[in-house]
Amino acid sequence: MAVAAGAVAASLAGAAHGATTSFDRKKTILFNGKPTFPLVLSPGPPLGSQTPWGTNGLAETAAAGINVYRTGVGGIWKDGDVHTALAWDRAAAALHAYTWPNLGGYSLALPGSPEDEGLADVVDALTSDPSGSAIAFWKGRDEPWFSEIAPSALQFAYCRVTSRGDPSWCNGENPLDPSQLWVTIEAPRGTAADLAPYTSVTDIHGVDIYPVTLARATPNLHAVGTWTQTLASITPFAPVWTTIQICASGSIDKTTGNYVVPTYQQERYMAYDAIVNGARALTFFGGTNPGCFSGSDGTYGWNWSFWQSVLEPVVKQISSSSRLAPALVNTGKAPRVTTRGSGTETLVRQGTSVDDLWLIAARHGAGSATVTFKGLPRWVHRGGVYTENRSVKASRGSFRDRFNQWDVHVYHFVEPLILRKRAPSHGKVGSRVTLQGKGLAAAKGVTFGGGAKARFRIINDQKLVTTVPRHAKSGPIVVTSALKQVRTRGSFRVVR
Repeated sequence: MAVAAGAVAASLAGAAHGATTSFDRKKTILFNGKPTFPLVLSPGPPLGSQTPWGTNGLAETAAAGINVYRTGVGGIWKDGDVHTALAWDRAAAALHAYTWPNLGGYSLALPGSPEDEGLADVVDALTSDPSGSAIAFWKGRDEPWFSEIAPSALQFAYCRVTSRGDPSWCNGENPLDPSQLWVTIEAPRGTAADLAPYTSVTDIHGVDIYPVTLARATPNLHAVGTWTQTLASITPFAPVWTTIQICASGSIDKTTGNYVVPTYQQERYMAYDAIVNGARALTFFGGTNPGCFSGSDGTYGWNWSFWQSVLEPVVKQISSSSRLAPALVNTGKAPRVTTRGSGTETLVRQGTSVDDLWLIAARHGAGSATVTFKGLPRWVHRGGVYTENRSVKASRGSFRDRFNQWDVHVYHFVEPLILRKRAPSHGKVGSRVTLQGKGLAAAKGVTFGGGAKARFRIINDQKLVTTVPRHAKSGPIVVTSALKQVRTRGSFRVVR
């Protein structure tokens, strides 16, 4: 284990620089204490560049939901690299986004070596600038097992920056920046036993997996979920990070110029497959690779064709402003849903409450099939299918739906709101009113006559207490959930 979640939080409490990144006991990543699902571009559009339609490239991707950008170089940094990274930090900070500087070139540093000195110089330069508040993570060595680098060779740099790991690894040096998490990404090679030792020299352990290639006419997209689960199995106390493709080396034939990039269905499946199998962050790699450019992409230096047709719609579905966002960071207890022999994997998460359930179902089985889901609460009768403008009906905690191979359906179930009682039936502004019924734990808003928004507190699933707001008028009290509005049968009389 790299470090227990509690130890991470404790070590970050007094950090002087940058945003504090940590993770909780459920392995959810926290930005300044706020549960967050990182969506990363590796790398993003060139700094200062525009989209083909005339907007700022960085602002365009951030507005869609990208919240982290990989910066820096994989080798030894030069002065120009530091200046560029600082410019990225400043630009990201202005958009309330974050960066992930690459320190892989210093990952094999030894105490007192030139690499050690360079590592200290780079980290100090970035964290001492006010824009250091944009730094969220540090990137360690890429694919260390595949590159035949022993975990012991990575101990000093990891400890030197973060202060974590065995104290002896730091060789008595003061930590450079313990306020950010260290991320190590493996190649999809080796066994779980091969990769497990690297968990001790990183805070977040991940994998990059790019199954869509010219050599595979029918790629196994579920390799993304399989490798994510492998990393999760050897990283039981820390988050797992999955990198999927925009354009990679296997995407391109340099002789003919032919290339292949994932379709929308493929990219969407890979993203959700990673999430279902334990990913707590997603990176999208290869947007600057010119081998996959089309149209005007070369002029603008980034794969805007892929962004518009594939990546932007996927990012918007899982961004921090999406309806699904609360479920991606809520690891509270949820029902276990089963599907027998269908080649379908599922993940059930609470959204904003115990009565707000999201079910992600990703199917890798061949052909088409009708899949039966069992194990939902008995209160589930109808659910919306996210992004599909349709619904499903359930009975006794079970329902059926049709899938093709590589289909993903995301279902949203909210316990029906029922209002049975209100007490009292009248009152002044500022007085308290108790509402009783069913499904009230899913309440997202309460308004009084005239639409005046009221403060409220959920007591339990059968009761909430609200306060008569200013500007309230006599009339029904309305309780709103994610899917429904319910009015009290009688009017509440506001006494002036």
